[in-house]
Amino acid sequence: MTVPGPRVVFADLGDWGPVRLLAEYDAAAGVIRIDRAAVARVRAALGDDAAERFVACAIAHERRHAERPDASEAAARAAGAAAAGVAPDAFDAVLRG
Repeated sequence: MTVPGPRVVFADLGDWGPVRLLAEYDAAAGVIRIDRAAVARVRAALGDDAAERFVACAIAHERRHAERPDASEAAARAAGAAAAGVAPDAFDAVLRG
């Protein structure tokens, strides 16, 4: 049986305070939004496979926040990375560097 989850869309997310948003979960709309510019940066720097892993990582990260609102950012990053099969800092140099 498949468990229904949030819909995933690509959008221009912009900034949240001093931080560039890479993904966000909107519980009211049942949507995970992934920043399309972030995906493009990962694809340009690291290739298609890395871009797919980034998307998988972002989805798992946001699902962790949705399932466990009290989870720390570090725990959500670790969960996302584990689900995507990458290190938690795998995309930092491209996206935050």
